[in-house]
Amino acid sequence: MVRFVTHCFALVAISLVLASAAGSRPAAEVRIASDSESPPTRLLPAQVELDTGAREQRPAAVGDQRSAVPPEATPAPTSLTRSTLGADQLQATVTFDPRRGLPRWLRAIHDVPLWPGADGADTAPAALPAGSTYVKPLGPFVDTRVQVYFPGDGDHPAGQAWVDTSAVEPSDIPPWIAPSAGTPSSLPAPPQRVGDVPAPDTTAVHVAIVDDGSGQLLYGEDAFARVPQASTTKIGTTIVALERSPDLSRRIRVTVSATAMAARDGSSTMGIEPGRTVSLDTLLHGMMLPSGNDAAEQVALALADSREQYVGWMNDEAAALGLKDTHFVNPSGMDAAGHYSSAYDMAVLARYAMRNATFRDLASASRYAGDGFPMQNLNRLLDLYPGADGVKIGFTDAAQKTIVASATRDGHRVFVSLMHSQDLVGDCTALFDWVWQTFAW
Repeated sequence: MVRFVTHCFALVAISLVLASAAGSRPAAEVRIASDSESPPTRLLPAQVELDTGAREQRPAAVGDQRSAVPPEATPAPTSLTRSTLGADQLQATVTFDPRRGLPRWLRAIHDVPLWPGADGADTAPAALPAGSTYVKPLGPFVDTRVQVYFPGDGDHPAGQAWVDTSAVEPSDIPPWIAPSAGTPSSLPAPPQRVGDVPAPDTTAVHVAIVDDGSGQLLYGEDAFARVPQASTTKIGTTIVALERSPDLSRRIRVTVSATAMAARDGSSTMGIEPGRTVSLDTLLHGMMLPSGNDAAEQVALALADSREQYVGWMNDEAAALGLKDTHFVNPSGMDAAGHYSSAYDMAVLARYAMRNATFRDLASASRYAGDGFPMQNLNRLLDLYPGADGVKIGFTDAAQKTIVASATRDGHRVFVSLMHSQDLVGDCTALFDWVWQTFAW
C-alpha cells in the first residue's frame, strides 16, 4: 500500500511540472519572410469570393432579357483564376512590398502623388485622393516606388506613373469596373426604363447593352456565352499597349510581313513589311481602323519580350477587369482553340478602354494617314449613325460579324456588343434607337 501511494504522488508531481512548462512557453512567433524567402501564396478574402462565385455574380439586366439565367459554362482557364500575389501583405503592420508579388489592383490609403519617374527627386504633377483612387501595377519597381497605370477619372487623365508603396495597399477590382447590386457606389444611378416596347429582333445571336455611366447591363440575349470574338480582340491588344507604352512617337522596326500573313491565313492587314520603321501610333491605328492583324502581331512583338508575354498581359487585363468568360491566345482575334469572349465581357472591356483619351481617339477615327499608310475605319457605323464614337468590329468564319459599338446622346454613352451578327449597322441602329426611346437618365 505504501508503494502504491508513493507512485501516485510521483505521477501527480510529474503532471504538475509538465503543465507548468507548457504554460510558460512563449506564443508562436509571427514571422515575416525575408526578401530572400518566398512567402506562401494565399488568396485575398475578396478575391476568393470573386473567383469562386463566378456564375452567381453575373449582373442582371435592367431591361427585359431573353436569357436571364445563363447556362453553366466550363470553368475559366487557370490564368483567369490564379491566386493574387502579395496576399501576405494584408497584415496591418506590413507596408505593401512589390518584391513579394503584385496584386491586380492597388488602392490609395493616403493621398497618392503620381510621380513621372522612380527617382525620388522628381516633382509630382498630380496627387490623387485616398480611398477612391485605384491603380494597376505594371511590374517595374525601384526602392519605394512601383510603376502603375492609372485608368483616369473625371478630373485626371489616364496614364502611366510611379507611386509610393507606402501610399497604397492591395485591392480587389475597383467598384466602378464591376458594380454589384446592393453595394454603395459613387457611380451615377442607372437609367430607368420608361417604355414597354420590347427590344427589337436582330440577326445577332449574342447581345449585351451596357450603360457607360453606371456600368449596368441594360439588356442581354445569351450575353454570357463563350464564343469567338474575332477582331474585337484588338480592343484588349490596344489598351494593353497604351498602358505599357504610352509614347506614341516610339519608332518600331518592322519584322512582320503583311503579305506572308495574308497568304497564310487570309488575315486583314495594314500592309507593313520587314525592313522599315513605323511609329507606335501608326501601328495602333493600323489595328483599330483597317483591323490589321500584322499591326497587332508587330505591337505584341515590339512591346513585350515575346508574343507569349504580351498575350499573358492581355489575360492579366481580363482578370483585372473580372472578365469571367474571356481568354486570349493571340493578339489579333484569329480563330483559335481557347480564344473566346462573351458579348457582355467585351462591352465591359470597351467601357474600361474608353476611359483612356488616346483609345477614344483611335476608336472614333474614321480615317488616318501616318508613315505613308492611308487608312479607313472598317466600322461603318461611325459615319452612318448619329453619335457613334467607337469602338471595334470583327469577322472570322467561326465568329461571323462581331462589334462593340459606342454611341453618345445627351451626354450619355451606351455600348452595344454583338456576336455572330449578319448586319452590324442594322442591328446596332435598331438597338441604339430602342435604348434612347426606352430608358431615361
